[in-house]
This record gives sequence, C-alpha cells and structure tokens, in this order.
Amino acid sequence: MAEEENDPAPKQSRRPQPPRPEVVVEPLRPRQDSAPSALPKVARALWMVTTALVLALALVIALNWETVLAAVETAVSQQDSTASAADVRTTASATLLSSGAASAVLVLLGFVALNLLRGAATSSKVLMGAVGILTIGAAVTFSTFVSDASALLGGVLRWGPYVVAATAAVATVVAVLPRRSSRQ
Repeated sequence: MAEEENDPAPKQSRRPQPPRPEVVVEPLRPRQDSAPSALPKVARALWMVTTALVLALALVIALNWETVLAAVETAVSQQDSTASAADVRTTASATLLSSGAASAVLVLLGFVALNLLRGAATSSKVLMGAVGILTIGAAVTFSTFVSDASALLGGVLRWGPYVVAATAAVATVVAVLPRRSSRQ
C-alpha cells in the first residue's frame, strides 16, 4: 500500500487513436502559370528615358544659366512691366529652380510608383497615372517658361519639354496597361 500511495498517477489504459480520414482539397480553377509580363520592364525603361531627358534639359539650362535666366526675365518683365529688375530676376530664378525641383520630385515619384507596380496594386496604377499626368503638365508648362530661350542649342528648350512629355505619356500608358493574370 505504501507503494500505491507514493505513486502520484495511477496507471490509465490508453485507448488507440482512431484513424484520420484522408481529405484532399482541389482548387476550383487550377492555377496555370503564365510567362511574366514584359510591361513593367518596358515602363521602367521608358521612365528611365524620361529621367535622362529631364536631366539633359537640366544640364542644358545649368550650362547656359545666364542666357536662359535672361530669357525668362524677359518673359516675366513682359507680364508685369511695373516690377523692379530685382523682382524680375528673383521671379525668373525661382521659376527655373522650382521647375527643377518639381521635375526631381516627379521623377522620383515615378520610380516609387513603378516599384509599387511590381505588386500589381491598383493604388500604384493610380499613383503612376497621376505622376504621369503631372509630369506631362509640368513639361508643357515648363516649355512656356523657357519659350524665349528656345533658340539655344538648336531649339532644345523648344522641343525638349515636349519629348519629355511624350515619353512620360508612353511610360505611363505602358505602366497602367492591364497585365495578363497568372490565373485563368
């Protein structure tokens, strides 16, 4: 009896576990892997071309800063003939610098949107569409700012912004095109 009292757990008989049922779940529509779409790579390449064109225009302006600034000053002074020369110069400088800053932000946002497109989220297509439209608008607006300096380097400031707008438009359209889905 002393042994039974020292044994904390009485021996219990273990029942055998019943066999588990075999269950197989098959999808309603089998997944068919398709080749990945080339559209994201094409859109990225086009956006890189857009970036290169923006940088080329910025380089042209930086190398010919005084000439371009004088042309923009002429346009600003025609708009407001009562402004002082210092105000005209400040406005022209601010116009060129803010255009450059806006271009840099739009180019970066374009790359962000393209990276988000890898996940094929709808919001990334909306962002890319918005960035594309803003880039097109900024390029066309910029062309009006530098219209008086358009004779520079074969008119690069006349047609360059329109080439930027065109490549941004094509990159945006390619980026937001529907892709073949991996499920059919």
